[in-house]
Amino acid sequence: MDSESETPKPFGPRANAFKTLLGKIYFHRLPSYGNKIFYGLGFLALTCLVLLAATGITMAFMGQSWWLANPLGIFVRSIHLWTVQAFIAILILHILVGLTTSGFRKPRRMVWVFGAIIFGLVLIQTEFGYGLRGDFSSQFRAVSGADFWNGSHLGYWLNPLNYNQTFALHVAIIPLLILLLFIAHYILEHSYGIARPYRPDIKYKMVPADHAVMYRRGVALVAAILVLAFFFPSPYVRAIRIADVTQQNPSMVAANLFQEFNRTSETATYLDSIDPYTFDTRYVYVVIPYQKLASSVGGENAWQAFERAPTNTQHQYTQQAQQYFAQPSAKSVALPNITNGVANPVITMINTLIPAAKNGLYAAILNQEQPSINDTYTLRFLNDMNLFERKAETLNMDTAQWGMTKDETGSIWKLPPGSWWLLPLGIVNSSFNLLSNPYGDRDAAWGLGALMLLFITFPYIPFLNRLPEKLNLAPFIWKTKEKKE
Repeated sequence: MDSESETPKPFGPRANAFKTLLGKIYFHRLPSYGNKIFYGLGFLALTCLVLLAATGITMAFMGQSWWLANPLGIFVRSIHLWTVQAFIAILILHILVGLTTSGFRKPRRMVWVFGAIIFGLVLIQTEFGYGLRGDFSSQFRAVSGADFWNGSHLGYWLNPLNYNQTFALHVAIIPLLILLLFIAHYILEHSYGIARPYRPDIKYKMVPADHAVMYRRGVALVAAILVLAFFFPSPYVRAIRIADVTQQNPSMVAANLFQEFNRTSETATYLDSIDPYTFDTRYVYVVIPYQKLASSVGGENAWQAFERAPTNTQHQYTQQAQQYFAQPSAKSVALPNITNGVANPVITMINTLIPAAKNGLYAAILNQEQPSINDTYTLRFLNDMNLFERKAETLNMDTAQWGMTKDETGSIWKLPPGSWWLLPLGIVNSSFNLLSNPYGDRDAAWGLGALMLLFITFPYIPFLNRLPEKLNLAPFIWKTKEKKE
């Protein structure tokens, strides 16, 4: 008889598969404090994750021009941005609840570990997402992020300047990791049940889970995100283009081309924990583009003339070009450039590239040189002219101006906000003067990595993992209203 009573009841022909599935996923009975919003944050985080997937897939399908220029696309992009803001805020609150209530105690340690790794991946995912937006913020964050990854010795494998790699990481690889970890996190949470109070004097009783309240909170969250996205859309500042810069200041671009040829640009002399920019700037930025242009127009090839010249003559060509492009009057027009009766081939090559840079052909050639790293060459070329840093300063979003908290609104108090969760990184930069330290990126990367490792392994660290119990803040979360008889 006992064995028969333990046999699961068979499902009838009218059983609903969807309800059956939810019945297996749901929590059905909870401690009396379990219906409070503190313990509903995981569902709200899942709501954000679903909304992020929906808007992200839509934008990936429609393309960058749609989410930048189309009114509906801008609204979807704004929903995506505000959902990120809500997602990270909810995750932080979720972590604080788990920390305060010591929800990481045995056997729940891996619940915390999976959640902590998810949080770290979400922060990385967010920065890669900003790098895909297609505006100035994307360019500035990509260059700054590349320095960070280079400082952490991971720049050989993670290159935010590579749009295709960033797109794959943001749209496929990291979301898949987050999903798998989320499933593992929830299976453990569902198996162990909601964490019980660590204090024996805290009384509670088991009550039915209020799923209706849970869904109402989710609907309210989505409604709030939609309203914020409508009234405070995602900001947009036009990206810096080589063609625009050349039209406005051809002398600056010509001088930068000479530095690339002379291997004295910032990219050519890059210094960090690693140097992933090992390509020859002379060939990438001057010789190869010039050769492609020269082959289409014919005539004498200036690069071949430079190569045929003796070493001392090449040195004379380079010195004369340096003096020529250092003059404020150096334009794309052909000024006297004769050395020993021969036109200076260095000046000729650069002057040939300037018109191509004005009409956008030069940038297209750069991007076609090495398609696997696409935007890396163009972004490094623009960065060599210090254009990103100067524009960021004018927008009040430079790193030294706590720009990570402002985005392109230029103010901490304007909506939508920037990456306010990176505020601790700004405090560390200012406190330890990392911005003026040539190894600041390395120190910041290693410091942040150590902090993340401490965060992930917190449940396993003796004495430190007892700190929440000593602070004794959890009773506020566990407290429930007693119903009057």
